[in-house]
Formats: sequence, structure tokens, C-alpha cells
Amino acid sequence: MNEIDWLRCEACGAALEGTWEQLRCTGCGFTAHREHGVLELGAAPAEAQQDAWPSSAAVAQQALEQLRAGASWKSSFERALLDLDDERAENWMQLAREARGAWLVLLRGGAGRALLVGNALSGAAIALARAGFEIVLLDRSRQRLELAMARARELAGVTPTAVCGGWSERLPFADRAFELVLAERGLPQARADWGHALSELARVLRGELVFCANNRLGYKRSLGRRGDFKVPAPLSWIGGALRPAQGERTLRGWRAAFSRASFQDVRALALYPHLSDFTHLVGLDGQGPQLAIGPKERRNRLKMLGAGLGLFPWFAPSFGFLARREPPAAGRTTRLERALAQLARHVGEPCPEAEFVLASRGNSTIVHTRARGAAPHAQAGRWTVHFPLSQQQHEQLLVHQARLALLRERFPSVPVPQPLWIGVAEGLQLACERRLGGLTAPQFTGNRAIAERMFAEVARHFAALTMREAQVFDAEDFERLVGARFELVARFAALPRTIEKLAALRQELRASLIGARFPLVLQHADLRSKHVQLAADGTVIGYLDWGSSELLDLPCFDVLHLIAHERKQEAGLSAQQAWELIRDPSRLREHERRALDDYCAALEIPAGVRRAIESMYPVLVAAMAERNWDYSRPRWLARQFGI
Repeated sequence: MNEIDWLRCEACGAALEGTWEQLRCTGCGFTAHREHGVLELGAAPAEAQQDAWPSSAAVAQQALEQLRAGASWKSSFERALLDLDDERAENWMQLAREARGAWLVLLRGGAGRALLVGNALSGAAIALARAGFEIVLLDRSRQRLELAMARARELAGVTPTAVCGGWSERLPFADRAFELVLAERGLPQARADWGHALSELARVLRGELVFCANNRLGYKRSLGRRGDFKVPAPLSWIGGALRPAQGERTLRGWRAAFSRASFQDVRALALYPHLSDFTHLVGLDGQGPQLAIGPKERRNRLKMLGAGLGLFPWFAPSFGFLARREPPAAGRTTRLERALAQLARHVGEPCPEAEFVLASRGNSTIVHTRARGAAPHAQAGRWTVHFPLSQQQHEQLLVHQARLALLRERFPSVPVPQPLWIGVAEGLQLACERRLGGLTAPQFTGNRAIAERMFAEVARHFAALTMREAQVFDAEDFERLVGARFELVARFAALPRTIEKLAALRQELRASLIGARFPLVLQHADLRSKHVQLAADGTVIGYLDWGSSELLDLPCFDVLHLIAHERKQEAGLSAQQAWELIRDPSRLREHERRALDDYCAALEIPAGVRRAIESMYPVLVAAMAERNWDYSRPRWLARQFGI
């Protein structure tokens, strides 16, 4: 096909002639309109209304005007989030996550032209572009399309083809035009139910289809915000199952629909806990990847009974289907399997199999592997492989691998995974490390005996990470390690009262810290319980995820952060409540207080320095986030800590 042969008129389906700047339908004579890079291949019905921003069209338009005036995607998106109410901002951020494309490692094909049908701002578009696909966006909203083009240029270095359409039952593309077609649901409020039949998706496909859909019998629904789900009452669930919304089907019903549309090689996944907000990709065809079930889940007898009876495929909230128009070539494996084979040659170990495939909160696909047919804890082939889906995650992964190497060489008493390889395999950026045994600390939250052992070891391990022996903390140190953080956080604080409080606290800290004598350390900077891998008795096996770490930084923060986050998880505290707790020694449990005391004693941290770092805890957390987020979250410091 030449440059435009794969396009068709939205109105009548006839071929187009001309160039990108002037396209004319050979059937009805419609002249395609292109403005700000967005191509209209047919006129929208007169009665149609833009469905993109039910309560925020003005905010989207302001963002577009900023982009047209030369602003960056990052700054315009941050401005838009500030102008939205918190619920709508959460909707936008949830939709934009690149981890929506975590399934791309399970595709059989490689690069080619890929069509995304639905909400053009889906983060899956960026993940696919970074994986080498040529992106075509079909959306009913010109606003979304123009915003999505600016985002792709900035975040992936590509300019997608943006097509405003989708009004008719027929897609405005030629037969077999795409190597990949992605059809996913947008935000619940966006009414992005496109109505294109599976047979129509098959018509424009010559490679693979990714189709995301809700389960008619699903027991929960995402509300379009991170970690926010609705579990209906029994009668409501029964009503929804009997009268499914927007064409929902059971797994069996979806399989039948794919069969009627003559799809081949149909593979079913559960996107768990929900297609709008999923962490686990779980195979439903009797093979991997598996669903990770921790000890807390195993204590839920009802869930375990259902799993034992094979009910998970029946009641999983949502599905992801991978299908082909034609059977794959003999022996054609998935992109992940081919990447693992290449990785095995680099590492010098037998090629393993993927046990778990996860979509991380940090916008990476994480794959935990195991050796084929070996003992459960055999080391060869037991890997954790990170596939970054965004540039920001790629940069953090480089830091993570470098820190693992440094820690193992300079601080061998501090357990961390062994870095094995970093590079590109099967066209995908990845980093591989030795997979640790045990479980992450949240699986043991609430077990006091294990918490005591964990905190004692954390205090001992992190007290060893001295990078500069104790000396006077001078004005230059203050501006570099404290002042710079306050400036960064104040820049994104948004609220005048927050900025005023930050300025006052900064002045207080100058008096407390300048002239004090204490060491500087290698700071993890994001030491939460999920980054601590434990044995069954609470012994620390290793510390994970060093991508946010700082080489020469303030002491105390890592231990404070772990205590705050662990109590937050256990008791359902807010970030502000957890901060108030760590500032009051009388409210700490004995093992928490002992861990802090032992850490400070080992490093000879003055009491005034410890209190100063406790008081600036929210700024340390916020600065770490602002340094590593790809965009700032609106009013974050005020919402989280009440500052």
C-alpha cells in the first residue's frame, strides 16, 4: 500500500485520492478536512455530540491552546489537571498510564501499523509507539486526538496519524490495513462504547487484535480512579448479569463471538482486578501467566474455594483477548518468549518460562520467570525482567541497575538482587535481575513478630550505607539537599497557603541543620514495604526498586518512610496521619521506636537532626515523587499531608 491506500471515506467507504493535504473521496466526493494534524474522513452526524469531555471541554481546549502556543505536553497536562476537580483529574491520570499496554509482550507479532480504536489519550498508545509500532488513532474527539499527538511527540518521539471519526458501523480503513488493532474501553463517563463489530475489526486486520472487554458476570467494576472499585450488592449484580450493559458477555460468550467473526488463535487473559486498572495479566487457556496468590488471599476461604472450583474465569471482572485473523506461522512464539530466549543467551542460562506477568504502578511490564521443569527455587532461569513502557521508567531502570551493582560491590552486607543484564531484546528495552525468594512485606502486614525482625534488620542494613562520614552540614549542603527540594515542591504546590507553609518550614530547618554534624548516606528514597522482600520468619532477603535512589543524601528518611508506610497500610491511615504518627515517639510501637533509635545511634545522628528530618518528611516524599514522576499530580502535597 502507498501512503494513503489504507484510508477510506467514513461516509461511503470508497477509496481516497490525492495527498495528505488534499484528500477527496472517489465515491461521494467528500473532501477530507485536516486541521492541526487531525484528519476527518467523513462528516459527523448532525445529531452527534462530542463525547470526550462531559464536564471538562473548556479545560481540554485551554490545554490545546497552550500546546499551539509552544508549551510542552508535560506543562499543559499539569495545568489541565490543576484546573479539573480531583475526581476528573484522577480519571485523566488513570487513562493516561502507559501500563495499559502491558500486554504487548504477549503479542506474537512485532512492529507495524497499529490502530487504536477508542480514547486517543490511552497510555497504551505510548507503550506501543515505544515498542516500534506506527500508531494510528481513531477517536470521535478532535480535542483528544490533538492532545494525543502532542503527547506522543514529546513522550515517544513520534507523530501518530490522527483520524477523527468512528461514527458509522464501518471503519474508515481498507481491508487488512493493520498489523495490530487495539479496541479498549475508555473512561466510564466518556461513553466510549464504539459499537464496531468484531467482524469489522477483523476486516481491517492482517495481524493481531487486542480486545479489552468487561465480563457480564464480573463481581466488581472500576470507577476510573486508581484503586477505586465498586462491588455491587447481590441483587444489583444479578440485574447486571441478566441485563448486561453495552454488550458485555461471559468468557464463553466472548469466545463464541470471536469464533463467529472467524478469528484464529484466540487467547484469553483476565485483566485483574479490572481492565481500567489492572496489575495482573492471567492466562485463562490452561497455561500461563498465572495469578499470584499471597498468604493474605489464601486466608479468604471463599476466594480459595472459588479458585479451587475453577470459578475465576467465570467471575473475573474483565478480559483481554489476543486474536489473529489467520493462524500464526508454525512455531511462532510470543514476543516475550523470543525476548527471554535472547536474554538466556546473554545471561548464559537455560531459557525459562514466564510465571507471572504484571502491569506495575510505575508503568512497566514486570515478568517473573522460573526454570522449566526445575525445582521451585532453582536459581538458573529464575529472573525478574522489567520492560519499561515509558521513557521515565527506562531512565529509572538504568539508575536501578547501576545501584544494584554499586550496592553489591561496596555494601555486600546489604541484600539486593543480582543484576544480570540490561539492553534491548526483540526490539524491547529490558533489564533482568535475579528473582528473589520469599514474599514482599505487605503479605505479612499485621504480624508483629515478623515486623520486629524486619525493622531490626532494616535499621542495621541502612545504617551501613554511609557515603560521607560525619562532618559539619554547611550552607552549601543545605541548599543542595534541602533548599533544592523545597524549591521543587513549591514549584508544583499550586496553593498559596501551601507555598507559605513551605517557606516557613524551610527557614526553621536552616536553623536546625546548618552547623550540625552527621553523615550522608545512599538513600533508597522510596523504601515502602512492597520494596522489602522477606523470608517466612521476617528475615530480609533483599531490597527492591532502587530507581529513585540518591547517592549522597540525608539519613533517617528511609527508616521513617518504611515505618510510616507500613502503619498506613496496616491501619488504613492517610499520609498525613502517618506523618503525625512518626513525629510522636509515644505513638510508635516498641520495635518501630527501637529501629529508629538503633539507626540514629549507629550513625550518631543528633536528636535535633532527627526531629528536623521528621518535620520535613512530606517534602522529602514529594520531592522524590516530583523528581521521578513524568508529570506532577495536582495539589498533591495539600491533598496528602494537609500542608
